[in-house]
Amino acid sequence: MFKYTRLDNVPSPGQVTASTLDTDYAQRSHVFSVDTIYDLYPWLSVGAKYAFRIGQLKTLNDDGTDSGWFSSRADLLVLRADLHLVKEWDALIEVRDLRAKEADDARAGALLALYRHIDKNIKAGVGYNFTTYSDDLTDLSYRARGWFLNVLATY
Repeated sequence: MFKYTRLDNVPSPGQVTASTLDTDYAQRSHVFSVDTIYDLYPWLSVGAKYAFRIGQLKTLNDDGTDSGWFSSRADLLVLRADLHLVKEWDALIEVRDLRAKEADDARAGALLALYRHIDKNIKAGVGYNFTTYSDDLTDLSYRARGWFLNVLATY
């Protein structure tokens, strides 16, 4: 699967975040990603995702001034294994690597999840993200660590 996202998030000085604080950055980004999965055995599927973000960022100060636009690039690589444990249960293991070029930052970690098939086309699961980042490269918050609930459906 291939995905392209264009984000032009340039908030006005009066715009606030969900926590009612002024936003602290603006971004103009293009994100490209490719995601694939292959059934290696009936009980094991393996997959990979590669994504990269190119664009520009600027930080916003409390007094309304900004730092000016600067280039920003990030690369994300995810390797995953889906284990089909028993008839109605699946487990997911992901290893993730994120590199932000201009920030000279590299972060790695894992994500684990356990899913139960509700019916033929729906499964729900709970998991834990051991990294601080999301696989959504437009999310610059680094607050993604923790528990999550996920429901998947096909048609």
